[in-house]
Amino acid sequence: MIPGGPLILVVCAGALFAAGLAALISRTHLIKLVMGVEFLGKGVSLVFILGGYLAGDTGVSQAVVFTLIVIEAVVAGLALALVILLKRTWKTFDSASIARLVRGGDL
Repeated sequence: MIPGGPLILVVCAGALFAAGLAALISRTHLIKLVMGVEFLGKGVSLVFILGGYLAGDTGVSQAVVFTLIVIEAVVAGLALALVILLKRTWKTFDSASIARLVRGGDL
């Protein structure tokens, strides 16, 4: 690996994690929420791979990350299916509007 490689990976993982966390904190658009969860998972995956590389056991870390990717794909598929269902039911992707409609208000 290049001399500054681990630092670059940590910065990239931190940026992905921060972007995912910002998307989750905003809580306005349902698709942004799903993308935020995916970004969080990718940041954690990079940290797992880097940890395995630094520990000298990349096989185990790759197996964990592969399992994490499969779980993320299932979660993303289910979440997007629920988002589509909510869009068809409430005609909006805005979570605040959906919450108002559930309580009985108007758009």
